[in-house]
Amino acid sequence: MKICNLHDDIGTDIYEHRYDDPQRLDNYHYPKMKAGEIKMTALVCCFTGQQTYKEMQAQVLYLEQQIEQSLYFSYDNSKDIQCFIALEGLCGIQSDVTRKIQWLYQHHVRLAALCWNDDNALACGAKAGNKPLTDLGKECIIAMNDINMAIDVSHCCEWNFYDIARISNKPIVATHSNVKGLFNHYRHLSDPCLEVLYSQNGLIGAIPVRWFVTRDETKQTLDEFINIIDYLKNKVGIRHIALGFDFMDYIDDAPCMVEGLESIANAQNVVKKLYDRGYSENEVKAICFDNAYHYILPYLKY
Repeated sequence: MKICNLHDDIGTDIYEHRYDDPQRLDNYHYPKMKAGEIKMTALVCCFTGQQTYKEMQAQVLYLEQQIEQSLYFSYDNSKDIQCFIALEGLCGIQSDVTRKIQWLYQHHVRLAALCWNDDNALACGAKAGNKPLTDLGKECIIAMNDINMAIDVSHCCEWNFYDIARISNKPIVATHSNVKGLFNHYRHLSDPCLEVLYSQNGLIGAIPVRWFVTRDETKQTLDEFINIIDYLKNKVGIRHIALGFDFMDYIDDAPCMVEGLESIANAQNVVKKLYDRGYSENEVKAICFDNAYHYILPYLKY
Protein backbone atom coordinates (compact mmCIF):
# COMPACT_ATOMS: atom_id res chain seq x y z
CA MET A 1 0.00 0.00 0.00
CA LYS A 2 1.33 3.45 -0.89
CA ILE A 3 2.46 5.66 1.99
CA CYS A 4 2.90 9.40 2.47
CA ASN A 5 5.58 10.33 5.02
CA LEU A 6 5.22 13.82 6.50
CA HIS A 7 8.63 14.03 8.12
CA ASP A 8 12.22 12.84 7.62
CA ASP A 9 15.39 14.96 7.87
CA ILE A 10 16.65 13.77 4.50
CA GLY A 11 17.41 17.26 3.22
CA THR A 12 19.92 17.78 6.00
CA ASP A 13 21.31 14.28 5.56
CA ILE A 14 22.08 14.65 1.88
CA TYR A 15 23.50 18.13 2.46
CA GLU A 16 25.88 16.81 5.11
CA HIS A 17 27.00 14.10 2.64
CA ARG A 18 27.30 16.45 -0.33
CA TYR A 19 31.03 15.82 -0.72
CA ASP A 20 31.43 12.15 0.16
CA ASP A 21 28.12 10.90 -1.35
CA PRO A 22 26.80 13.41 -3.91
CA GLN A 23 24.17 10.98 -5.26
CA ARG A 24 22.87 10.04 -1.82
CA LEU A 25 19.23 10.92 -2.48
CA ASP A 26 18.94 8.50 -5.39
CA ASN A 27 21.51 5.87 -4.44
CA TYR A 28 20.91 5.57 -0.70
CA HIS A 29 17.46 6.89 0.18
CA TYR A 30 15.47 5.89 -2.88
CA PRO A 31 15.97 2.08 -2.66
CA LYS A 32 14.74 2.02 0.94
CA MET A 33 11.75 4.21 0.14
CA LYS A 34 10.94 2.03 -2.83
CA ALA A 35 11.00 -1.06 -0.61
CA GLY A 36 8.67 0.66 1.86
CA GLU A 37 6.28 1.73 -0.94
CA ILE A 38 6.63 5.43 -0.19
CA LYS A 39 4.83 7.42 -2.88
CA MET A 40 5.04 10.88 -1.34
CA THR A 41 7.48 12.26 1.19
CA ALA A 42 8.63 15.44 2.87
CA LEU A 43 12.33 16.08 2.40
CA VAL A 44 13.15 18.10 5.50
CA CYS A 45 16.00 20.48 6.26
CA CYS A 46 16.45 20.58 10.03
CA PHE A 47 17.71 23.82 11.60
CA THR A 48 18.38 23.41 15.30
CA GLY A 49 18.82 27.03 16.34
CA GLN A 50 22.40 27.93 15.48
CA GLN A 51 22.07 28.34 11.71
CA THR A 52 22.10 31.70 9.95
CA TYR A 53 19.73 32.54 7.13
CA LYS A 54 22.58 32.13 4.64
CA GLU A 55 23.22 28.64 6.00
CA MET A 56 19.53 27.86 5.64
CA GLN A 57 19.60 29.10 2.06
CA ALA A 58 22.62 26.96 1.20
CA GLN A 59 20.90 23.80 2.40
CA VAL A 60 17.62 24.59 0.65
CA LEU A 61 19.40 25.37 -2.62
CA TYR A 62 21.37 22.13 -2.50
CA LEU A 63 18.26 20.05 -1.79
CA GLU A 64 16.35 21.83 -4.55
CA GLN A 65 19.15 21.02 -6.99
CA GLN A 66 19.25 17.37 -5.92
CA ILE A 67 15.51 16.96 -6.46
CA GLU A 68 15.67 18.58 -9.88
CA GLN A 69 18.50 16.24 -10.91
CA SER A 70 16.96 13.12 -9.39
CA LEU A 71 15.91 10.16 -11.48
CA TYR A 72 13.23 9.15 -8.99
CA PHE A 73 11.96 12.20 -7.05
CA SER A 74 9.95 15.12 -8.40
CA TYR A 75 7.74 17.91 -7.07
CA ASP A 76 4.85 16.61 -9.15
CA ASN A 77 3.96 12.97 -9.71
CA SER A 78 5.94 12.59 -12.94
CA LYS A 79 8.56 10.36 -11.30
CA ASP A 80 8.36 7.47 -8.87
CA ILE A 81 8.14 9.47 -5.63
CA GLN A 82 6.46 12.85 -5.29
CA CYS A 83 8.19 15.08 -2.74
CA PHE A 84 8.13 18.54 -1.22
CA ILE A 85 10.71 20.53 0.70
CA ALA A 86 9.95 21.21 4.37
CA LEU A 87 11.88 23.09 7.04
CA GLU A 88 12.14 22.16 10.69
CA GLY A 89 12.98 25.48 12.31
CA LEU A 90 13.33 29.00 10.94
CA CYS A 91 15.98 30.20 13.38
CA GLY A 92 17.91 32.07 10.69
CA ILE A 93 15.00 34.45 10.10
CA GLN A 94 15.52 37.37 12.46
CA SER A 95 14.34 40.24 10.25
CA ASP A 96 12.65 40.85 6.88
CA VAL A 97 10.32 37.96 7.63
CA THR A 98 7.94 38.26 4.70
CA ARG A 99 10.68 38.68 2.10
CA LYS A 100 12.58 35.65 3.44
CA ILE A 101 9.48 33.46 3.53
CA GLN A 102 8.82 34.46 -0.08
CA TRP A 103 12.37 33.45 -1.04
CA LEU A 104 11.92 30.05 0.60
CA TYR A 105 8.66 29.56 -1.26
CA GLN A 106 10.32 30.47 -4.55
CA HIS A 107 12.77 27.65 -3.88
CA HIS A 108 10.09 24.99 -3.37
CA VAL A 109 9.63 25.10 0.41
CA ARG A 110 6.00 24.22 1.02
CA LEU A 111 5.88 23.48 4.75
CA ALA A 112 7.78 24.88 7.73
CA ALA A 113 7.92 24.87 11.52
CA LEU A 114 8.94 28.14 13.13
CA CYS A 115 11.26 26.44 15.60
CA TRP A 116 12.91 23.17 16.53
CA ASN A 117 13.56 22.71 20.27
CA ASP A 118 15.20 26.15 20.35
CA ASP A 119 13.96 29.56 21.42
CA ASN A 120 14.46 31.89 18.46
CA ALA A 121 13.34 35.27 17.12
CA LEU A 122 10.00 33.81 15.97
CA ALA A 123 8.93 31.10 18.38
CA CYS A 124 9.76 28.91 21.34
CA GLY A 125 10.32 25.17 21.19
CA ALA A 126 8.57 22.90 23.68
CA LYS A 127 11.90 21.94 25.26
CA ALA A 128 12.98 25.58 25.64
CA GLY A 129 10.03 26.87 27.66
CA ASN A 130 6.48 28.11 27.23
CA LYS A 131 5.72 31.63 26.07
CA PRO A 132 3.88 33.49 23.31
CA LEU A 133 4.89 33.90 19.71
CA THR A 134 6.98 37.00 19.10
CA ASP A 135 5.73 39.79 16.86
CA LEU A 136 8.05 38.45 14.16
CA GLY A 137 6.52 35.01 14.68
CA LYS A 138 3.04 36.41 14.17
CA GLU A 139 4.23 38.14 11.00
CA CYS A 140 5.68 34.83 9.86
CA ILE A 141 2.35 33.01 10.25
CA ILE A 142 0.57 35.68 8.23
CA ALA A 143 3.27 35.58 5.53
CA MET A 144 3.04 31.79 5.31
CA ASN A 145 -0.75 31.95 5.03
CA ASP A 146 -0.56 34.62 2.34
CA ILE A 147 1.93 32.72 0.19
CA ASN A 148 0.30 29.29 0.78
CA MET A 149 2.96 27.56 2.89
CA ALA A 150 1.76 24.95 5.40
CA ILE A 151 2.53 25.49 9.10
CA ASP A 152 3.99 22.68 11.23
CA VAL A 153 3.46 22.86 15.01
CA SER A 154 5.35 19.68 15.95
CA HIS A 155 8.11 21.26 18.03
CA CYS A 156 6.58 24.48 19.33
CA CYS A 157 5.58 25.03 22.96
CA GLU A 158 1.91 24.85 23.88
CA TRP A 159 1.50 28.63 24.12
CA ASN A 160 2.90 28.96 20.60
CA PHE A 161 0.55 26.20 19.44
CA TYR A 162 -2.51 28.15 20.52
CA ASP A 163 -1.14 31.41 19.10
CA ILE A 164 -0.50 29.77 15.73
CA ALA A 165 -3.93 28.13 15.70
CA ARG A 166 -5.56 31.47 16.52
CA ILE A 167 -3.64 33.52 13.94
CA SER A 168 -3.52 31.08 11.03
CA ASN A 169 -6.42 31.14 8.61
CA LYS A 170 -5.47 27.70 7.28
CA PRO A 171 -5.44 24.28 8.99
CA ILE A 172 -2.22 23.52 10.86
CA VAL A 173 -0.35 20.23 10.93
CA ALA A 174 1.75 18.45 13.53
CA THR A 175 3.84 16.42 11.12
CA HIS A 176 5.54 14.22 13.73
CA SER A 177 3.95 14.31 17.18
CA ASN A 178 2.26 11.91 19.58
CA VAL A 179 -0.15 12.38 22.49
CA LYS A 180 0.28 13.41 26.11
CA GLY A 181 -2.76 11.30 26.99
CA LEU A 182 -0.58 8.18 26.67
CA PHE A 183 2.88 9.57 27.42
CA ASN A 184 3.43 12.98 29.01
CA HIS A 185 6.42 14.01 26.90
CA TYR A 186 7.17 17.70 26.23
CA ARG A 187 6.98 17.05 22.47
CA HIS A 188 3.49 15.61 22.54
CA LEU A 189 0.07 17.20 22.10
CA SER A 190 -2.42 17.49 24.94
CA ASP A 191 -6.06 16.53 24.45
CA PRO A 192 -7.09 20.23 24.23
CA CYS A 193 -4.53 20.69 21.43
CA LEU A 194 -6.00 17.67 19.65
CA GLU A 195 -9.44 19.26 19.97
CA VAL A 196 -8.12 22.42 18.28
CA LEU A 197 -6.59 20.38 15.43
CA TYR A 198 -9.90 18.59 15.00
CA SER A 199 -12.01 21.76 15.09
CA GLN A 200 -9.79 23.46 12.49
CA ASN A 201 -9.58 20.42 10.21
CA GLY A 202 -5.87 19.94 10.96
CA LEU A 203 -3.72 16.83 10.87
CA ILE A 204 -1.36 14.94 13.19
CA GLY A 205 1.38 12.65 11.91
CA ALA A 206 2.07 9.96 14.51
CA ILE A 207 5.79 9.31 15.07
CA PRO A 208 7.29 5.85 15.83
CA VAL A 209 10.63 7.03 17.24
CA ARG A 210 11.00 4.79 20.27
CA TRP A 211 11.59 7.49 22.92
CA PHE A 212 8.47 9.33 21.75
CA VAL A 213 6.32 6.20 22.03
CA THR A 214 7.05 5.18 25.62
CA ARG A 215 9.70 5.57 28.28
CA ASP A 216 9.49 1.82 28.99
CA GLU A 217 12.19 0.27 26.78
CA THR A 218 10.49 -3.14 26.95
CA LYS A 219 7.41 -1.66 25.21
CA GLN A 220 9.09 0.34 22.45
CA THR A 221 7.41 -1.77 19.79
CA LEU A 222 5.22 -1.38 16.74
CA ASP A 223 2.24 -2.57 18.79
CA GLU A 224 2.74 0.27 21.25
CA PHE A 225 2.94 2.74 18.34
CA ILE A 226 -0.39 1.46 17.00
CA ASN A 227 -1.85 2.16 20.46
CA ILE A 228 -1.17 5.84 19.72
CA ILE A 229 -3.10 5.61 16.46
CA ASP A 230 -5.94 3.90 18.36
CA TYR A 231 -5.97 6.81 20.81
CA LEU A 232 -6.04 9.36 18.01
CA LYS A 233 -8.85 7.50 16.29
CA ASN A 234 -10.95 7.78 19.44
CA LYS A 235 -10.07 11.46 20.00
CA VAL A 236 -10.08 13.04 16.54
CA GLY A 237 -11.21 10.36 14.11
CA ILE A 238 -9.48 8.65 11.21
CA ARG A 239 -9.61 11.70 8.92
CA HIS A 240 -7.11 13.65 11.04
CA ILE A 241 -4.40 10.95 11.38
CA ALA A 242 -1.28 10.57 9.25
CA LEU A 243 2.31 9.30 9.57
CA GLY A 244 5.46 11.31 10.26
CA PHE A 245 8.13 8.64 10.64
CA ASP A 246 11.24 10.76 11.38
CA PHE A 247 13.56 7.82 10.67
CA MET A 248 17.09 8.20 12.03
CA ASP A 249 18.84 5.04 10.86
CA TYR A 250 20.75 7.10 8.30
CA ILE A 251 22.01 9.51 10.97
CA ASP A 252 23.64 7.03 13.33
CA ASP A 253 23.71 3.34 14.11
CA ALA A 254 21.82 3.51 17.39
CA PRO A 255 18.35 1.87 17.38
CA CYS A 256 16.07 4.90 17.20
CA MET A 257 12.81 3.43 15.96
CA VAL A 258 10.36 1.05 17.56
CA GLU A 259 10.97 -2.65 17.03
CA GLY A 260 9.73 -3.65 13.58
CA LEU A 261 10.45 -0.26 11.96
CA GLU A 262 14.21 -0.24 11.72
CA SER A 263 14.16 1.82 8.49
CA ILE A 264 11.71 3.22 5.97
CA ALA A 265 12.13 -0.02 4.03
CA ASN A 266 9.97 -1.59 6.77
CA ALA A 267 7.14 0.94 6.45
CA GLN A 268 4.67 -1.69 5.22
CA ASN A 269 4.82 -3.25 8.68
CA VAL A 270 2.61 -0.38 9.84
CA VAL A 271 0.05 -1.33 7.20
CA LYS A 272 0.10 -4.97 8.31
CA LYS A 273 -0.22 -4.06 11.97
CA LEU A 274 -3.19 -1.76 11.32
CA TYR A 275 -4.95 -4.60 9.50
CA ASP A 276 -4.12 -6.92 12.41
CA ARG A 277 -5.82 -4.44 14.76
CA GLY A 278 -9.00 -4.55 12.72
CA TYR A 279 -8.72 -1.34 10.77
CA SER A 280 -10.62 -1.42 7.48
CA GLU A 281 -8.92 -0.99 4.12
CA ASN A 282 -10.35 2.51 3.76
CA GLU A 283 -9.11 3.46 7.23
CA VAL A 284 -5.62 2.14 6.52
CA LYS A 285 -5.48 4.00 3.20
CA ALA A 286 -6.59 7.19 4.93
CA ILE A 287 -3.95 6.96 7.67
CA CYS A 288 -1.10 5.83 5.46
CA PHE A 289 -1.65 8.08 2.46
CA ASP A 290 -4.92 9.80 1.70
CA ASN A 291 -5.17 12.17 4.68
CA ALA A 292 -1.64 13.52 4.31
CA TYR A 293 -1.89 13.69 0.53
CA HIS A 294 -5.13 15.66 0.55
CA TYR A 295 -3.78 17.98 3.25
CA ILE A 296 -0.56 18.86 1.45
CA LEU A 297 -1.81 18.79 -2.15
CA PRO A 298 -3.28 22.37 -2.12
CA TYR A 299 0.18 23.67 -1.15
CA LEU A 300 2.00 21.90 -3.98
CA LYS A 301 1.62 24.54 -6.65
CA TYR A 302 4.82 25.24 -8.54
